[in-house]
Amino acid sequence: MRILTLIVILVSSFAANTQVRLSLEDCIGLALKNNLTVQRAYLNAELAEQDFIGAKGQHLPSINLFLNSDLNFGRTIDPFTNTFATDEVRSDAYGIQGRWDVFTGASRYNRYKQANMNVLASRYDSDKARNDVSLSVTSSYLQILFNEELLRVAEQQVRLSQGQVNRSKKFVEAGRTAEGDLLDLVAQMAREELNVVNASNSLDISKLRLLLLMRADSIDEFSVTRPSQDVSLLKGNEATSSFIYYKALESLPEIKSAEIKYEASSSGLNAERGRISPTISLRGSLGSGYSGKNLDLVTRNTKDFGTQVTDNFNQSIGVSLTMPILNSLSTHTAVSRAKVTREIRELELQQAKNQVNETIKQAYFDANASKKKYDANVKAVDATKESFKYATKRYEVGNINGIEYNQSKTNLARAEADLVRAKYDYLFKFKILEFYQGKPLSLN
Repeated sequence: MRILTLIVILVSSFAANTQVRLSLEDCIGLALKNNLTVQRAYLNAELAEQDFIGAKGQHLPSINLFLNSDLNFGRTIDPFTNTFATDEVRSDAYGIQGRWDVFTGASRYNRYKQANMNVLASRYDSDKARNDVSLSVTSSYLQILFNEELLRVAEQQVRLSQGQVNRSKKFVEAGRTAEGDLLDLVAQMAREELNVVNASNSLDISKLRLLLLMRADSIDEFSVTRPSQDVSLLKGNEATSSFIYYKALESLPEIKSAEIKYEASSSGLNAERGRISPTISLRGSLGSGYSGKNLDLVTRNTKDFGTQVTDNFNQSIGVSLTMPILNSLSTHTAVSRAKVTREIRELELQQAKNQVNETIKQAYFDANASKKKYDANVKAVDATKESFKYATKRYEVGNINGIEYNQSKTNLARAEADLVRAKYDYLFKFKILEFYQGKPLSLN
């Protein structure tokens, strides 16, 4: 429903020739709809579903219709008259036959269990693919916001420089300032205009990367919605890394998939062991036939088709027991391979848990470090702003030259850029920790 609404918005925006405005949820929705990795994961889940249906069908009997028509030459035995014939004989056989394996040593049941678990694992693999895409989109989305703020800072510096250049021109005309100071300001403004161009290019590149993730080639111009969440109001990491780890074990699809695949390998081992057991089967058939040598004893003519079908109608029912003794070591090899597969799945499960634990610990450390860095940058910007205000007043009364003023202005621009970088770095890492606790990715 959300994707349909987004499509309507996009079509309406194109019709009105306006810029599309996308939220993080919109971008994630488009990426999940168009991403090829996610689509392939869905198809793998469908294949697992079909394998499960096939495993379920193995519990049902097999029933088949048959129709045989033979034309024999030379000496042969007619299958319906049971007499020798030396000339051309045509015979037909029709019927229905069935077979049902009543007992297969629990092999069939364990195949069914394994296929069912594989379906669940494939669904979790699909969720894992969705999570990977969602995290990539979130990172690209925040990169756009970061570059937008860098562009804003660069443009603000140009506006400040333009004002100072205009003021310095008046001072030069009045003879209060040397022309060299004006030239320094003009050169500084030129460098800042170049910064604007570079920041604009970085913004365009980050938008392109997001479009590639969404595979939304039809969107030419778009902007992203700024988060309503104030980074300064975000609470620190109240949960410990151990708590986040155990929450992740409960929610992350890659852990669920690894657990189920291990259980499925155990069922697969039991299924291979079941091949050692005997197989008990029931079978039965109904049939009839026609023979060109089936003659009427009185008229010596071939009996008609209807009469023969009635006369030759037969039924059979039987039971069979198959006991494996030696099958070229195929069963022994299959059991050994199933044991190795189970050990591999156990290692994969432990490896997945270790990977999540390492990732969370690193993310926890990074989030705490980025929070400290953000707080320090907030203080640095506040102090640098005050310093720049003071430098501006001194420059206006002629106490410092243009070089010293430009240095103070550059320090402010650098501090603001560092704050923007720290802000979005902290926001992304904070959201990562929320994600590992089972919370949806959102900036609101």
